[in-house]
Amino acid sequence: MLDKQFGVRNTLAAAALPALLMLAGCGDFFARQPTEIQSMAILEELGQVRESPHVNNTLPEIYRQPPSRLAIKDGTKLFYYTKHHPAGQLAALVKEQLGVDASVNAATNQLVLFCKDNQEADSVEHYLLYLDVPPVQVNVDCLILERFGDITMDWESSIMIQNFLGEEITMGEGRGTFNKQGQLTNLDPAFPGAAIRETERAKFGMDFGYWQNKGVPGHQIRAVVDVLISHGYLKILLNPTLETVNGQKATVTIKDFAPTQKVELGRGSDIEVYNITEYIWVENTLTVTPYVYSDGSIGLTTDIKIGSRSKPEGVVQRAIITERSIKVAENRVLPGESLIIGGMRKSEKRSVIRGVPFFKDLPLVGLLFSSKDFEEKGTEIIYILTPSISSGGQEHSGVVEDIRDKHATPKYETSIKQVLTEPFDSSIYGTMVEQQAAQAELDRLQAELNREEAITRAQTEKGRADRIAAEAEKLREKTDALTAQAQAAADEAAAAEAQAAAERQRVQELQQLRDEVQAQKQEDPGQGESETPRDNATPPDDGPDAPKGLEPDES
Repeated sequence: MLDKQFGVRNTLAAAALPALLMLAGCGDFFARQPTEIQSMAILEELGQVRESPHVNNTLPEIYRQPPSRLAIKDGTKLFYYTKHHPAGQLAALVKEQLGVDASVNAATNQLVLFCKDNQEADSVEHYLLYLDVPPVQVNVDCLILERFGDITMDWESSIMIQNFLGEEITMGEGRGTFNKQGQLTNLDPAFPGAAIRETERAKFGMDFGYWQNKGVPGHQIRAVVDVLISHGYLKILLNPTLETVNGQKATVTIKDFAPTQKVELGRGSDIEVYNITEYIWVENTLTVTPYVYSDGSIGLTTDIKIGSRSKPEGVVQRAIITERSIKVAENRVLPGESLIIGGMRKSEKRSVIRGVPFFKDLPLVGLLFSSKDFEEKGTEIIYILTPSISSGGQEHSGVVEDIRDKHATPKYETSIKQVLTEPFDSSIYGTMVEQQAAQAELDRLQAELNREEAITRAQTEKGRADRIAAEAEKLREKTDALTAQAQAAADEAAAAEAQAAAERQRVQELQQLRDEVQAQKQEDPGQGESETPRDNATPPDDGPDAPKGLEPDES
């Protein structure tokens, strides 16, 4: 017996030992805190609103340079980086107004204009100076309000009498459904109300009436009146805001893939009615084109389309697809004013009475011989547009901070009562860990942002230094070329000066020689004629006009 008990104990110990080892080695598997902390940390990281590290990047300096020119064989090419308008638009205007061909580099928003000479290039550059100016940006705040109300009321009646007045006369028996024993199980309305236009109406309402000899075949009397009243309303408020430049369209579109019910009738032997679900796109679209005028007014060309599937319609308040649209060619609005371009109102009433002549007009009893279907609905749509000159964008850090405030979880302080009553509440620990993880993530993001900004500044400074060095090298080469040109000009000037000095020396020698000849002529006219030098005078001539031979040499 003892051996048997000892064997059982050994068996239990052998079975318990692996279980204990498994629990000891897999203790983390049953721990909940690491999983909760990890999931909260991931959700917190993914739910953070981060600032973009690229908002402070500057535009490359080459885009800020003034227009440059390149001399070609047939003229001059003018390279122009556009400042405020698309290159294609400016190219079309230059071609239309000045007749100058232009190519567009869309990647750099640059114009390459082909001019005949520098004079035409000056004219084109002057034209672009007046044309490429900052456009006016317009902000359009749009309020669209749609209101809809609907009320329906109807009653329908049914009556069946077997063996009317003790004779084999029946009333309304053909609308009844009987079982094999002849007992009435269902009675269709003799005078239907809204169920004629909406079959689902038969499933609503409350029946009240009278039933005599129930379950007695051939002597049953059944009178039923079904009354239903329905109220419904719908309010839609859209407040889109658009910003665009003067003369350009701005469009906002909101689309929903809405399900709708469609009634189908069976084919062949199956003629039952059944519903199927179809999906239809429902769009809300606002298109605005503003035009700013010099008097401060703003013209608006507007196209608004509002689609909805939530409008309650009919007795069962079924949602239907509706579309409201309005188009306005242009309206003028002064600053600070709003324009109401809608205000469409529509009211509808309908009422139908069905019944048996004479009997339907009897007091009280007439309800059993008649029915009524009444509906009243109204709708109104208001469009309010408020245009204004836009102030441009907002500071990125401020916008991000605003979004963080809206996205943040509301803060709360744990009271002493909660700590005492719930000392083991894991939410306190989880909130603390979550806040620490969020702060650590914010610090990491801030460090990354600072590093990106430092790298960007270093790259910008390096690029600027490289551009300055390149410009200095160009200036040095240009200075060397100018120095060489100046030296050549100086050499040419020195040579010209030497040649001029030689010419002056020769003129002086000729002048001196002429003076000597004149002096000799005055002393001895005859001798002067015979001794005239042959190199600087004409050959001797007999006659009183001989001294005139010096004139050609003097000239």
